[in-house]
Amino acid sequence: MSEWIRIRVKDFYTDAIGETEYTYVTKEVYEALTETFRKEAHAQEMRDLRHVTKEGYTEGETEDLAFDSGESLEDMVIRQMELETLQKAMQSLTEVQRERLHLYFFEGLTYRQIAEKKRIGEKNVRESITGAIKKIKKFFD
Repeated sequence: MSEWIRIRVKDFYTDAIGETEYTYVTKEVYEALTETFRKEAHAQEMRDLRHVTKEGYTEGETEDLAFDSGESLEDMVIRQMELETLQKAMQSLTEVQRERLHLYFFEGLTYRQIAEKKRIGEKNVRESITGAIKKIKKFFD
Protein backbone atom coordinates (compact mmCIF):
# COMPACT_ATOMS: atom_id res chain seq x y z
CA MET A 1 0.00 0.00 0.00
CA SER A 2 1.28 3.42 -0.87
CA GLU A 3 2.21 6.01 1.75
CA TRP A 4 -0.18 8.98 2.04
CA ILE A 5 1.23 12.48 2.25
CA ARG A 6 -0.68 15.54 3.46
CA ILE A 7 -0.27 18.57 1.21
CA ARG A 8 -1.56 22.11 1.30
CA VAL A 9 -3.54 22.53 -1.90
CA LYS A 10 -2.47 26.19 -2.31
CA ASP A 11 1.19 25.07 -2.60
CA PHE A 12 0.44 23.18 -5.81
CA TYR A 13 -2.57 25.01 -7.22
CA THR A 14 -2.09 28.75 -6.93
CA ASP A 15 -5.69 29.40 -8.01
CA ALA A 16 -7.05 27.29 -5.14
CA ILE A 17 -9.36 29.07 -2.74
CA GLY A 18 -8.42 29.13 0.93
CA GLU A 19 -5.02 29.12 2.57
CA THR A 20 -5.57 26.13 4.82
CA GLU A 21 -7.17 23.58 2.50
CA TYR A 22 -5.31 20.28 2.79
CA THR A 23 -5.64 16.94 1.08
CA TYR A 24 -3.89 13.60 1.15
CA VAL A 25 -2.17 12.14 -1.88
CA THR A 26 -0.11 9.05 -2.52
CA LYS A 27 3.65 9.33 -2.57
CA GLU A 28 3.61 8.84 -6.36
CA VAL A 29 1.12 11.70 -6.86
CA TYR A 30 3.10 13.90 -4.48
CA GLU A 31 6.30 13.25 -6.44
CA ALA A 32 4.53 13.98 -9.73
CA LEU A 33 3.08 17.22 -8.36
CA THR A 34 6.45 18.25 -6.97
CA GLU A 35 8.20 17.52 -10.27
CA THR A 36 5.54 19.42 -12.22
CA PHE A 37 5.78 22.35 -9.80
CA ARG A 38 9.58 22.34 -10.14
CA LYS A 39 9.37 22.28 -13.94
CA GLU A 40 6.82 25.11 -14.00
CA ALA A 41 8.97 27.21 -11.67
CA HIS A 42 12.02 26.56 -13.87
CA ALA A 43 10.07 27.47 -17.02
CA GLN A 44 8.90 30.72 -15.39
CA GLU A 45 12.47 31.46 -14.32
CA MET A 46 13.63 30.98 -17.91
CA ARG A 47 10.84 33.25 -19.20
CA ASP A 48 11.82 35.87 -16.63
CA LEU A 49 15.49 35.71 -17.69
CA ARG A 50 14.49 36.89 -21.14
CA HIS A 51 13.49 40.19 -19.57
CA VAL A 52 16.63 40.76 -17.51
CA THR A 53 19.42 42.99 -18.76
CA LYS A 54 23.05 42.14 -18.10
CA GLU A 55 23.01 44.77 -15.33
CA GLY A 56 20.30 42.82 -13.52
CA TYR A 57 17.35 45.09 -14.30
CA THR A 58 14.12 43.22 -14.99
CA GLU A 59 11.88 44.91 -17.52
CA GLY A 60 8.90 46.47 -15.74
CA GLU A 61 10.16 45.51 -12.27
CA THR A 62 10.58 49.04 -10.94
CA GLU A 63 7.23 50.19 -12.25
CA ASP A 64 5.43 47.19 -10.82
CA LEU A 65 6.97 47.68 -7.39
CA ALA A 66 6.30 51.39 -7.32
CA PHE A 67 2.62 51.10 -8.17
CA ASP A 68 1.57 47.83 -6.56
CA SER A 69 3.20 47.61 -3.17
CA GLY A 70 2.54 50.92 -1.46
CA GLU A 71 5.96 50.32 0.09
CA SER A 72 8.55 53.11 0.28
CA LEU A 73 11.57 52.89 -2.00
CA GLU A 74 13.82 52.55 1.06
CA ASP A 75 11.76 49.60 2.38
CA MET A 76 11.83 47.95 -1.06
CA VAL A 77 15.62 48.25 -1.24
CA ILE A 78 16.04 46.88 2.29
CA ARG A 79 13.69 43.97 1.55
CA GLN A 80 15.55 43.20 -1.68
CA MET A 81 18.89 43.25 0.15
CA GLU A 82 17.50 40.90 2.80
CA LEU A 83 16.24 38.52 0.11
CA GLU A 84 19.64 38.51 -1.58
CA THR A 85 21.33 37.84 1.76
CA LEU A 86 18.91 34.99 2.45
CA GLN A 87 19.61 33.50 -0.99
CA LYS A 88 23.35 33.59 -0.33
CA ALA A 89 22.81 32.06 3.10
CA MET A 90 20.67 29.26 1.66
CA GLN A 91 23.30 28.55 -0.99
CA SER A 92 25.88 28.10 1.77
CA LEU A 93 23.88 25.20 3.25
CA THR A 94 24.31 21.60 2.27
CA GLU A 95 21.60 19.96 0.17
CA VAL A 96 20.60 17.90 3.22
CA GLN A 97 20.21 21.02 5.37
CA ARG A 98 18.13 22.78 2.69
CA GLU A 99 15.88 19.74 2.33
CA ARG A 100 15.36 19.39 6.08
CA LEU A 101 14.65 23.12 6.48
CA HIS A 102 12.06 22.84 3.71
CA LEU A 103 10.39 19.88 5.38
CA TYR A 104 10.43 21.62 8.75
CA PHE A 105 9.34 25.14 7.81
CA PHE A 106 7.37 24.75 4.59
CA GLU A 107 5.82 21.33 4.99
CA GLY A 108 5.38 21.73 8.74
CA LEU A 109 6.92 18.39 9.69
CA THR A 110 8.34 17.86 13.18
CA TYR A 111 11.87 16.63 13.84
CA ARG A 112 10.43 13.21 14.58
CA GLN A 113 8.39 13.11 11.34
CA ILE A 114 11.42 14.14 9.28
CA ALA A 115 13.54 11.50 11.02
CA GLU A 116 10.94 8.82 10.31
CA LYS A 117 10.56 9.93 6.69
CA LYS A 118 14.31 9.91 6.09
CA ARG A 119 14.94 6.86 8.32
CA ILE A 120 17.52 8.67 10.45
CA GLY A 121 17.80 9.67 14.08
CA GLU A 122 15.76 12.57 15.41
CA LYS A 123 18.92 14.03 16.97
CA ASN A 124 20.56 14.21 13.53
CA VAL A 125 17.58 16.11 12.16
CA ARG A 126 17.50 18.55 15.09
CA GLU A 127 21.25 19.22 14.88
CA SER A 128 21.10 19.64 11.11
CA ILE A 129 18.25 22.16 11.26
CA THR A 130 19.74 24.01 14.24
CA GLY A 131 23.10 24.22 12.47
CA ALA A 132 21.45 25.48 9.30
CA ILE A 133 19.59 28.20 11.20
CA LYS A 134 22.80 29.30 12.96
CA LYS A 135 24.59 29.43 9.61
CA ILE A 136 21.81 31.56 8.11
CA LYS A 137 21.78 33.92 11.12
CA LYS A 138 25.50 34.61 10.64
CA PHE A 139 24.72 36.15 7.27
CA PHE A 140 22.41 38.67 8.93
CA ASP A 141 24.76 39.66 11.76
